[in-house]
Amino acid sequence: MEWRFFLRWTREFKGWLALISVLSLLSSLAALALPWLAGRFLGGVIGEQNIDLADTVAMLGIALVAMTATTILVAILSEIASGKILAALRNESYRQLQDMPVSFHNRSRSGDLLALMVYEVDTLSSFLTSTLAMLPSMLMTAGGAVILLFLIDPSMALVVPVLVPLFYIVMKLVGRRLRGLSQRYREAYVDVIAKAESDLSMLPAIKVFATEAHHRNRYANAVEKARALSVSQARIVSFISPLVALVAAFAAIAILLVGSEGLQEGASAPSEVFAFLLYAALLTRPVGSLANIYGQFQVAKGALARLESIFEQDVEPGYSQSGRVKRAKGAITFDNVSFAYPGRNPVLEDLSLRVEPGEIVALTGENGIGKSTLIRLLLRFYDPDSGKISLDGSDISTLQVQDLRRQFGYVPQRALLFDGTVADNIAFGVDEPDWEAIERSAKASQAWEFIERLPQGLQTEIGDNGVRLSGGQRQRIALARALYRDPPIYIFDEATSMYDLEGEAAFVETCIRTLKDRTVILITHRPASLALADRVVEANSLGFVPIHEGSRSAV
Repeated sequence: MEWRFFLRWTREFKGWLALISVLSLLSSLAALALPWLAGRFLGGVIGEQNIDLADTVAMLGIALVAMTATTILVAILSEIASGKILAALRNESYRQLQDMPVSFHNRSRSGDLLALMVYEVDTLSSFLTSTLAMLPSMLMTAGGAVILLFLIDPSMALVVPVLVPLFYIVMKLVGRRLRGLSQRYREAYVDVIAKAESDLSMLPAIKVFATEAHHRNRYANAVEKARALSVSQARIVSFISPLVALVAAFAAIAILLVGSEGLQEGASAPSEVFAFLLYAALLTRPVGSLANIYGQFQVAKGALARLESIFEQDVEPGYSQSGRVKRAKGAITFDNVSFAYPGRNPVLEDLSLRVEPGEIVALTGENGIGKSTLIRLLLRFYDPDSGKISLDGSDISTLQVQDLRRQFGYVPQRALLFDGTVADNIAFGVDEPDWEAIERSAKASQAWEFIERLPQGLQTEIGDNGVRLSGGQRQRIALARALYRDPPIYIFDEATSMYDLEGEAAFVETCIRTLKDRTVILITHRPASLALADRVVEANSLGFVPIHEGSRSAV
């Protein structure tokens, strides 16, 4: 199955691979001509053959130049093709991972996914250009050398078939050992990445609990395991060439023993024996490479299987839906919705709730009762097990998922910021931002005052996940991002939990103007934010129960 998947990738680059293969075949033809020309030259020197030595030397030079030129071209083109294939594989695997549902990422280790995009695709790219494209050349060199050996002296050439089983045995033993080691090294490599990623993200906690030594040792053990497996791989590979050379040396000795009798009896010419030995030496290179190729083949097969397993997964539903939304009015309906996370008890059971266009509804209640789950279903991070969710009367499962999500300005409990400037984070995903809108959004979220105090203002770099900002500042930037997009519907999930009372009061006062005619869902316990609501709904074991009507005018 995985090789059909593999052919799908090679099809796009078949022109490059074919060109590399043709040039490597030409290089092989030039290499096959060299022993014959060298034998011919020797025959002329010792007077065995009446030939023009100058012409023979010229042909030798041409063959050497041709072999060198094609070898250089193959190396250059292989590097170019490898880069193109690597970029395509990385882009496509990134797109696939990006299109996977949130549930997939929740059950996957980030180290595995990073290894897929870095280690696996690099392995396949190298296999395509450095191994597969060169295979025809190696086979031609080996086959051509064997044929020419038999043409020169069939009796001496009979030594070659006897040695083939030895090469085959070496290839099988080494390839089998390398396959297992490759899988174990890959797992160790993934573990190193996963531990590094996890420890860096947990660095504040590691420092607070003073567990640096424990985590250093844990990481060092993972690195040592990967290093040891890498050395084991290198050790096995290092045996291949000497073993092949040893077998080839014994073959040369056997050929010399057979050839010496022919020379003594006058049946074999010195030039033929010389050419024969050169062809035998030439044969060892492709045959010796077959063990390496077999090992690389097994490694590539494993990488291909893992990559295919990702591409076989169903992408997030809704990308191919025909239902389009330009700008929603903001009516949201949950109709008898039930949902349970895999392997867990239901979080929502037969929930029904309606939010009118332009209405501000606050959801409150104890943690774990399903408030944030409700939002995840509305954003189609998950689909309900039963029931229907509608936007302006249309079932959201029939809508194009990106169109659907563009209707929302979502601020989660944990501000999600990236390593960039303040402006980059507010105008998230916009190539040419509106600077006036950025400033307006920052002022509305109560972020502008601290932004003006930053060293470069809006152009200040905030670090990975906004580590150079305080928790309240990060939350304000996340709010500014939602306001910048000016969507018809806002979802604030504890969006002011890190605000001080004065900042929250100022934000609420601004929201009264900014959020006019917008549908807003608030998940909050804070009185100032609850006062924004037209309606407060409490989540409890009975579901979502209306508590009271809010009053924005009372704020």
